Amino acid sequence: MLGVAAASAIVVVGPTGNAQLAAAEKTASALATAREALMAYAVSVPDTARLGDLPCPATSYSNGQTATSCDTPASRMGYLPWKTLGLPELRDGSGSPLLYAVSSGFKYNTRTGILNSDTAGEFTISGENAIAVVFAPGPALPTQDRNAATFNVTNFLELDNANGDPVFTSSLETDNFNDRLLWITPRAFFPALEMRAMRVAQERLNHYVSVTNRYPRSNRYLNDFSCWDNGGRLPYPVSGNPCLPGGNGATAAQWTMAWPGWFFSNYWDYVIHYAVSTRCITTSGGVCDGSGSLLTVDSQNNVRALMIRQGIPNGQTRPCSLVSQCLDDPENRNSDTIYVTPSLGNDRLTIVAP
Repeated sequence: MLGVAAASAIVVVGPTGNAQLAAAEKTASALATAREALMAYAVSVPDTARLGDLPCPATSYSNGQTATSCDTPASRMGYLPWKTLGLPELRDGSGSPLLYAVSSGFKYNTRTGILNSDTAGEFTISGENAIAVVFAPGPALPTQDRNAATFNVTNFLELDNANGDPVFTSSLETDNFNDRLLWITPRAFFPALEMRAMRVAQERLNHYVSVTNRYPRSNRYLNDFSCWDNGGRLPYPVSGNPCLPGGNGATAAQWTMAWPGWFFSNYWDYVIHYAVSTRCITTSGGVCDGSGSLLTVDSQNNVRALMIRQGIPNGQTRPCSLVSQCLDDPENRNSDTIYVTPSLGNDRLTIVAP
């Protein structure tokens, strides 16, 4: 009899457990899909937008389109704009629509402040800084009305997630809390954006060389146009910047034309270290036919120019005025011609040209 009872319990409980597992897997998949789509959106914006822009929440889940603006804290929490992100209509394992919150400094309209890898999100979750958050509300609790005509976050989320402040909670399910959430940290968000900014800079540097037969010099980390031959910022594209010498009929305007508007207006030049060999900043007719040695990276000693993306700050002062405040590896911040593949912190090195 005990065996029959146990078998009956398995028959009864088994399908329920499988359903709960399937619902949890659907929720996890929906949250992950939404987060990846948001990060892809931010890195693939057109040059006429701003690198790192994130959409505002949607005001209607059935519509799925980003709102035209989200300037108030309340409007920066709403439905996931799944249609704007090019996604199917995503719901969690309970069938509830996904919600989404975006930091003020990252919203696409109205844009505020500077957005580069020094920019922090406004949210805090489990002690982590977060740029954006996706929520799976789970089944409605007895006090929640999911059919209300006007969106109210308290009809979907509970406790700290529904009180309107920038601190959210991720914890185990209880009788009065069943939210599931996934968030985007600066450490996860910015590497892809930095790679795009580096690619843009590399293309423009090589274009400059193709016209002038020389590389531009770097600007000092201080906010001025003085030049520095031991590595600094990418030179600001303005007429009269001495770090942008002409040549073969080239002018600073040819340096400026192809740059996307977001690059210098959001100070991406402040978060990318640029170093060039002294042989490559003058020319008597050929590229890098000046005096001096080329740069060395590890065992490669024929490097003409390089860039190092600095990543998010590691306890450093930003924006930095000295190379020691910008880079993590001691060898890369000692202002000589020898560099190494970064092994400390989150710096990443790109050789512009060997």
